[in-house]
Formats: sequence, structure tokens, C-alpha cells
Amino acid sequence: MRKTLLLAMSVIASLALTTQQAVAEAHSHFIKVPETVDGIWKEIGNQQTKLTAIVANGDLAEAHDHGYAIRDLVKALPDKVPAESKAPAEAAAKEVIKIAAAIDKSGAAGAKKATEANVKKLEAAITKLKADLKAK
Repeated sequence: MRKTLLLAMSVIASLALTTQQAVAEAHSHFIKVPETVDGIWKEIGNQQTKLTAIVANGDLAEAHDHGYAIRDLVKALPDKVPAESKAPAEAAAKEVIKIAAAIDKSGAAGAKKATEANVKKLEAAITKLKADLKAK
């Protein structure tokens, strides 16, 4: 009985790990964060371009991938910026987290106008963050 239970638990654990890996590979928002602040800003720009194009084409189900990639990139900034820029970077990360969730929700609902509005909010938050951090 114990051997059967242990075997079953092993199979379940193995399936759980395999499923997590498959999900990570299937979603582009699992992004490798660049090591430098400049690299992060470049990748944020790339993701914004992709997000805008996807929404313009009506591929709303894909919008969350890029919104969450931007979220993850912005969340990495506070640990990489100078100490005096850490507070505005953390505040911006909190705002971007909310907006990325809104993009996910509106995109999943197929609400193009709401998704477009959320993308504009995200762009504004990124623009403000760049100004606050005096980024290029």
C-alpha cells in the first residue's frame, strides 16, 4: 500500500513539474530580464511595440503576454536603479502591476476599446517612469 501511494505521489509531482514547464514555455510574458537598466528599457520598448500591434490587430487574447512581460521588466527596475530612484521605481511597478492585470482582464473579455484604453494607461505610466528616472 505504501509503495503504491509513494508511486502515485511521484507521478503526480512529476506531472505538476512538467505542466509548469509547459505553461512557462507557452507564455511569452515569462521573459528573461536583461542585466542592465538600459537593456530593460530596450526590452520594455520592444514589448510595448508588440502589445500595441497585437491590440491594433484585434489579437486581444495575446495582449496579456506582453502586458505581463512589461510588468516583469518594470518590477526588475527598483533593484537595478540608484538608491535615490528606487522609491519612484517601486511606485511605478505597483501601478504597472495593476494596469497589466487590467489588460489581461479586458483582453480576455474581448473588450477592444477597454484594452486599448488600458494600453494607453500603461504607456502613460511608462512615460512617467522614464521621466521620473531620467531614462533615455
